[in-house]
Amino acid sequence: MKCLVFVVLLGLLIAIFAGSSEGNLCTCDLKTKSMEVCGSNGVTYKNRCEFECTQRDYKKLGRTLNIRSMGSCSVPDN
Repeated sequence: MKCLVFVVLLGLLIAIFAGSSEGNLCTCDLKTKSMEVCGSNGVTYKNRCEFECTQRDYKKLGRTLNIRSMGSCSVPDN
């Protein structure tokens, strides 16, 4: 019985760690010249791939991130 409980707990730990490390992998080719993207959070991303990686992280947190505009985010003049 103790062995079964140990195996179940071990399986749960493996599943948790495998799921968390899998979701953090996001590779973008930053060498390719791409148009910058302005996110709804006011951050300028180097390209759409970088934006989509961040968007995925936001979604995991239950938050929304959209494209505000193509190109750099501009700072409003005061």
